[in-house]
Amino acid sequence: MDGPSPATEPRAWTPTTLRTEDWLLAAPPSGPAVTVTATATAVDAMLHHGPGFAVLRDLDLEGRTDRECVDRCAELVALLRAPVGGRLHRSANELLTAATAPAVHPGPPGASAPARPSEGDALTLPPHMDRGEGPTPPHVLALLCVRPAAEGGASLLAAGTTVHNRLLADDPAALRELYGDFHFGRGPGFDRVRPVFRRDGDTLDVHYNRYWIDRGQDETGTPHPPARRHALDVVDRLLADPATVLRLPLRRGDLLLVNNDAVLHGRTAFQDTGTTRRRYARVWAD
Repeated sequence: MDGPSPATEPRAWTPTTLRTEDWLLAAPPSGPAVTVTATATAVDAMLHHGPGFAVLRDLDLEGRTDRECVDRCAELVALLRAPVGGRLHRSANELLTAATAPAVHPGPPGASAPARPSEGDALTLPPHMDRGEGPTPPHVLALLCVRPAAEGGASLLAAGTTVHNRLLADDPAALRELYGDFHFGRGPGFDRVRPVFRRDGDTLDVHYNRYWIDRGQDETGTPHPPARRHALDVVDRLLADPATVLRLPLRRGDLLLVNNDAVLHGRTAFQDTGTTRRRYARVWAD
């Protein structure tokens, strides 16, 4: 059997090769359906034939409560996905705050354990894919910036194809391990087993979430074999490398859409104040 080969699709980007016009669009105004359809076509092209993510800038949120912003996000994502046969995952319309952020996130291998953040703070969330609630992960993640944090909280994005190609060049044995099946959680009706990297013709999919992979493996009652743990650790190091990861601050009204099969997302640490508290709407879709 031949080993993995380089992936050369447009999603093999780094922060230095991306241009703003590759991923940025103006948010469609309320009104003609033809405008939304044109925007939907442009977004879908960016998600599946471009860098794997798009940002719609300056969505009008004036006068809306936080909850109404979540509803507006879901409404717009439904409109954007309808022309390409997409649908919403109803369980995912959620408001993300410091309180909903996991308390502690592990750093790259060898890093000391982080201290638990104080109230109103959240530590860095390393790039990952969203596992979702259904039997398969959602194909599209949407994050609407309702209100940025007082400090920090920038989005982190990494192309799975770039991670794949760096592994192929630097540690091909580790890459071969990642084409094997991993547990992404276990339980009645909840077993999910899939590889980190998978080819579908010329398309390369990436499904990586270290937290859920480790948790799924723990629930089998056996540790990761050494070669697999090494492969996961190498991925974590690449996902902590600024040469791989795009740091993208979002402002109020920015809607980030991510191809959940191609691009891993995370965020930097952030701090809220009494009057400025970070709020993001999250929606999952296909």
